[in-house]
Amino acid sequence: MRTIILYVIFIIFVQSVFAEDTAFKRIQLSYGISLEIPSHWEVLSQDAKQNLAAASESMGKNAGVVDDNGKKERLLAVSALPMPSGAKIRLSVTSPPEFTQDNLSATSASELNQLQSEFYAMFNEMMVSNGLKVLEMKPPRIERFNDKLALVLDYTRTDAYGSSPWQVIQYKIPMSDKLIEFTLSYRLSDAIIWKPILENVKRSVQF
Repeated sequence: MRTIILYVIFIIFVQSVFAEDTAFKRIQLSYGISLEIPSHWEVLSQDAKQNLAAASESMGKNAGVVDDNGKKERLLAVSALPMPSGAKIRLSVTSPPEFTQDNLSATSASELNQLQSEFYAMFNEMMVSNGLKVLEMKPPRIERFNDKLALVLDYTRTDAYGSSPWQVIQYKIPMSDKLIEFTLSYRLSDAIIWKPILENVKRSVQF
């Protein structure tokens, strides 16, 4: 009996510590989108999101990439604490979508492989003005995300503020009237910390 009591106390202690250190909170966004994020991470303000939008637009223009895919709304930008941040969450919506679920279902593996070099070149052109570089880009792939097909772009890039590269995974999910873009990124040197947290965030997304 004493052993059982001690075991129960130990489990309660571990659960309380775990909940305190890794508590998540659900964020409700526009268009019926919601997800859970670590409650202690920094949710960027509207001004900060506008700065990100301006930076992204400038990178595209500097690279000669014209974004004519419609209206893009940056719904959420979250950075891990403490600073300098080692992980980030981004979520945006573009209307109308640039491709459809039918387009993805009809895309072959060879077509995805052909896109690899195109995305690699385009991303490098966009990042050069920021002093960044794509180190490796995996072939784009199609995965299920919330019972929808998603185009997945997976690459590593340099870090402007450190020596460790960053892993970036972007999910492009076409809906009937919009494209949901969900991006997770983290510093690879601390992957053991960030990867499970971001996987939990991904699993929590609802739309």
